[in-house]
Formats: sequence, structure tokens, C-alpha cells
Amino acid sequence: MKRDNKNEDYFPSVGLKLTGACRLSCPFCCEPDRAQSVYQNANFFKIADILRANGTKRLCFTGGDPLLYPGVTDLLKYSKEAGFYNLLLTSDGNLLKEKYDEILPFIDAVRFSIHAIGSSHDEMVGQFNAFDAIEQMVSIMASARKPCFVATVVSNANIEHLGEIAEWCFKKGVRQYYLFGLMKSGRGKSFIDQIGEAPHADISEIVYGLRQKFSSSDMKIIYYDYRKKAECILVYGDGRVVIDPYPDHPSYQIAIGNLLNETVPEIVQKFMRDPENSEGYFSHWEKTQFE
Repeated sequence: MKRDNKNEDYFPSVGLKLTGACRLSCPFCCEPDRAQSVYQNANFFKIADILRANGTKRLCFTGGDPLLYPGVTDLLKYSKEAGFYNLLLTSDGNLLKEKYDEILPFIDAVRFSIHAIGSSHDEMVGQFNAFDAIEQMVSIMASARKPCFVATVVSNANIEHLGEIAEWCFKKGVRQYYLFGLMKSGRGKSFIDQIGEAPHADISEIVYGLRQKFSSSDMKIIYYDYRKKAECILVYGDGRVVIDPYPDHPSYQIAIGNLLNETVPEIVQKFMRDPENSEGYFSHWEKTQFE
């Protein structure tokens, strides 16, 4: 599924931004609008149809927590039947436990957010048994032959424990381990203002060491420091297409078009005129293919 020609007029992978709501309370959460408007499934069905007709291969269901979107099961079913690879991005293992049976047939993989191990993770996200729930779901997903990935937001609060998290991922058969830099949006700004940021050089050294340690394994270590620009293309329920992240904007996002009144090739061509962002996006796509 590699993109051989970057001049083709399509987005190979798109994140559907379903909701800003989340039951967790991570102190560095980058979500700028937890009360954002929630759109009907009909909007997302139409968006999915447009994307599929224009070559998109993978949909990443994101939020907030996408499992809090009222129509998430029907949307996952619709997109799966349309031929998409469905990647669920969730941080709430307890919520996945509640919905797992109904959504299992329609998801291809799950990426969990883990910011520490055990009770330290629970304290960080403000939910009792949060880590145990994720650990259980990773095992259940493995039994169902569904790949699991893990993401950690790196901060001064957990930088010393990244090796411990990576080791846990390796033992659990996690295919990809993502390390994300802090973003100065949502709660992230006040978090950074209060405790600062982990030095980029220190993170880079840790990432290098982890890649060396696990070089002979099947687990990828993927780092995004977010000082660059685009990694993802997100689409909201009103059709807005945004670059994410976009550090020069207060919300770390910037709109580049609307799928409901512009063609995909038109939006892609505007995007391609910004080589720094487009190269970041396509690089992300190439690094994260696992189908």
C-alpha cells in the first residue's frame, strides 16, 4: 500500500474527527475543543464515500475518544464494508471493554495511549484501573489477531520511564510504539507553562537507544516531536479538512478545504503547494503502514 507517486490526487490515510469528548483527564491533552459540534452519521457516511471514491485506503477514527461518538459502531461498519482499513485511536481501555463485542468485526487495529505503567498511568489520566483495562484489551485483541499499537506523550513527568513502557509493549506484542512530543494546544499549553518540556536532545537520545535495543524485533519505534508541521490530515463532520499538527496556529490545526464543496484533487493540490507539510504527511504514511 505504499504511495508510489506523490503527485497522485488523493490522501492515502485520513483521520475522522468524531468528537472532542473524553472520559480521561490527561494534564497535557492537546484537544482544543472538548465540546466541539457532533455531526450525524450521514455526514460521515458521505465523507467516507467521497474519500473512498478518491483513493483513500485507511481511516483513523479519532477524538477526544471516538468511542464516545453516538454512532461509532454504525460508522465503523459502514466504512469497513466500503473497503477501508479501520484504525481505532482510543485512550480509554474501560470504554473499549464496554463496546468491544459490537465493534470487533469492524476494526482492523487499535492504537492505545499509555503514558506510564500501572497505577502511575492511572494517576496521570485520572481513571482508576485505566492501565489494567488497556492491558486486558491488548491481550484480547491479540487473541482476535487484531494488531495493537501504543502512543506515549513524552513529558518531564514520564521521560525516565519510556524504556519501561517500550519493554511492556515488546512483551505484549505491540507492533508499533509511538512517542509524541507535547503540543501547546488544549491543556498542553498550561502543562508546558507549569512544568516545561523534556529536552528534545534527551528524547532523541532515548529514541535512538530504544531503536537499537529493539532493532532485531518486529516492533517499530516511531517518534514525532511536533516541532515540524503536518503528520496527519483530519476531516471533521462538517467536511473541513485540516492539517494536524500545525504549530504556527494556536489550535495546532489549519483548514485547507472542505470535502463537501471542493473536490479531493483540488484540496490535495493546495496541500502539495506546501512541501514541508505534504512531505511530513507522506512520510508519516510511509512509516505507519502495517496492513
